Amino acid sequence: MIPHTQAFGVYHWDTFDNETFLVGEADTLADAQQIVKNKYHGRIGSDGADKVDIVDRDGNIVEQVSVR
Repeated sequence: MIPHTQAFGVYHWDTFDNETFLVGEADTLADAQQIVKNKYHGRIGSDGADKVDIVDRDGNIVEQVSVR
């Protein structure tokens, strides 16, 4: 995983290319969730092949959503 410097990193895993990239960082979980909502509005759903993870400083995935 790509290291982030703030408390939470938002990572997009492109399953087709098998690449993970950092799309945002936040100091709070609520701010990280807002990044996901703003960036992926209308694309979040259980049928999405790509994954977006919110990861804490310790590398733990605290939230994961599927996106199309």
